[in-house]
Amino acid sequence: MPNLFDGAKEEPRIIRREEVLLPEYLPDELMHRDAELQVIADGIKPLVQRKTPENLFIHGCSGSGKTSCVKYVIKQLLDYSSAVLPVYVNCWENSTQLAVYNRIVEEMRLPLPRRGLATDEIFDRILQYVRNYKKPILLILDDMDGLRHDELLYVVSRSNEKGVIFGIVGIANDKTIPARLDLRIRSSLRFSEMEFKPYNEEQLSSILRVRAEAALAPGTYDDRLLNKIAASAEGGSARLALERLWKAAKHAEKAGRPKIMVQDFEDILSLESTFKLPELKLSDEEALILEILKSGPLESSDLYDKFLKKIPKTKRQIRNYIDLLERKSLIVSEELERPGMLNSRMLKLKG
Repeated sequence: MPNLFDGAKEEPRIIRREEVLLPEYLPDELMHRDAELQVIADGIKPLVQRKTPENLFIHGCSGSGKTSCVKYVIKQLLDYSSAVLPVYVNCWENSTQLAVYNRIVEEMRLPLPRRGLATDEIFDRILQYVRNYKKPILLILDDMDGLRHDELLYVVSRSNEKGVIFGIVGIANDKTIPARLDLRIRSSLRFSEMEFKPYNEEQLSSILRVRAEAALAPGTYDDRLLNKIAASAEGGSARLALERLWKAAKHAEKAGRPKIMVQDFEDILSLESTFKLPELKLSDEEALILEILKSGPLESSDLYDKFLKKIPKTKRQIRNYIDLLERKSLIVSEELERPGMLNSRMLKLKG
């Protein structure tokens, strides 16, 4: 039997720069988002002059370029000046007040005692750093719906009253997040809201064309393929369109073809979940929960087990997605009370 890894070191025939098609890639130019980039930059500019900035809340469907645009503006900010300390936080990965403070400390390269410090002590150290170095902090809270402690927003926003300048940029798919915050927090933040509209097919085709030129070997794709992929992307998601181009390219390479065929795209599309509600602009996590419940009602513990086999999240995070789906009237839940056991919920699709 030949070794299962034979051929692993062969030069790919189609994909030359795989990273260009992956979600983490930040291109040198972001297409079709000039107006949005300018609004973000204008909101942040006061920080360069050590003035209080405009706090921004950016919302829009998945794959509309929210995170990429913010990261692009931050890159330009750092190229322009070192007067501001940007701190990027993914709130699903750092969901507590302490975790966010620790991310700030990491960016400051601020040493902390081994014994550890209480949350308020760490924040006092952060404030002292800002005072000493006169360096405002720009806190970017991505996937803001994953943040468990709203108190963080209040404490950070009120620090400006102490002569310490913080700017906050919140990013989320769900536009209702600010409205669900406590009134005192909303009053302190005074968010300016900004919506990212989905890309249209023409815009997606042009994005795919530019990325394909950078990522794929010449002659391995054509406009017909790119247009088909662009038309398939639910909710105008550039992330989804690029993922499908990447998967189709991998599929063609695996089959030993020198070019990506439309059939490669159709094959990978048929493997994806068929339970789609694109008009509701669901996240992948929400769509997975709906897919699981499609087979019938489930207790929450059983749903967690099935969910975790597909996407690694904490149970708290999964509960947040369940709550979002209930607010969208897509699922219903019923509390199950059992003697001697923690309460559980029975979950099912609505209707």
